Amino acid sequence: MVSAAPYIEAITPFVICVGTTLEDSTAIAQAIDRRAIVMIAPDTEAARRLLVGEDGVPDSPAGVEDLETRVIERGCLRVDLVSRLVTWGDVDIALSAREFDLLATLAAEVGRVWTFEELMSRIWKTRYLGDADPVVSAVKRLRRRLALVVEELRVVSVRGVGFRLVVPD
Repeated sequence: MVSAAPYIEAITPFVICVGTTLEDSTAIAQAIDRRAIVMIAPDTEAARRLLVGEDGVPDSPAGVEDLETRVIERGCLRVDLVSRLVTWGDVDIALSAREFDLLATLAAEVGRVWTFEELMSRIWKTRYLGDADPVVSAVKRLRRRLALVVEELRVVSVRGVGFRLVVPD
């Protein structure tokens, strides 16, 4: 008999809090203590949209519409959208789920300026209401992670507009 334990350990579990108060959701997140991802939805319809997107079809990673496109390769950067692995040459880059989605989105069209509105829509699945802080904070964390592995790969700010990825040839 084959044990499922190795498979289970490789998957990050998540908890969806549906219709709970902010206090209850916070208590659950604290009890889990970073052992799982906590998603909060006001109702079952919102939870369904979190999981499968607006049209009832699971979202493709980072907005890549062609499901045949499973790997983004830009110079030494390789982003595997299925296994959610990022490498620079032969070096693995450990990223959080949000950092991965951000990098995959930026890498989909290197050099293109992604606006705050586009990034909020694709990564946070919400409308941009003028508060760029979530995007700016995520970019700062991504920059720190990338800097640990590679100097040449940069996320560049376009003041007041958004961000773009610069990958050396």
